[in-house]
Amino acid sequence: MPQKTPGGRTDVGFPPFLVPFGIETLMELNRPAWTAMAQVNGKVYENLAAMNKSWAEFLNRRLKKELSVPEQLAGCKSLQEMYGVYAEYLQGALTDYQTELKEMSELGKTLADDTLQAIQTRADQAASNGRAN
Repeated sequence: MPQKTPGGRTDVGFPPFLVPFGIETLMELNRPAWTAMAQVNGKVYENLAAMNKSWAEFLNRRLKKELSVPEQLAGCKSLQEMYGVYAEYLQGALTDYQTELKEMSELGKTLADDTLQAIQTRADQAASNGRAN
């Protein structure tokens, strides 16, 4: 039966965890994995930053164009001119979104390629280190 400690917690009777080696040894054992993850995370960060920058620039360009539409409509003298402004706006928006989608797809592919390359490089290094030892 578990015993109560003075702090009110229950002692379940497990022996204390004994580490057969020091924390330094444990850290050294994990260093290759940490190094690999740092390299992969670095590549992911760089590519995500590029994607975010591209998206923010796109939104800024689109916002400027969209905010100019009311002014253009206010200057229209006929219904035909209004249709022209709307048609130009919609065609421009479609082109801009298609272009941005293509760019984001390419950036996503770069993200995947760079990440896989970093993982493959580290796996090859680990394999060659394992053969050398």
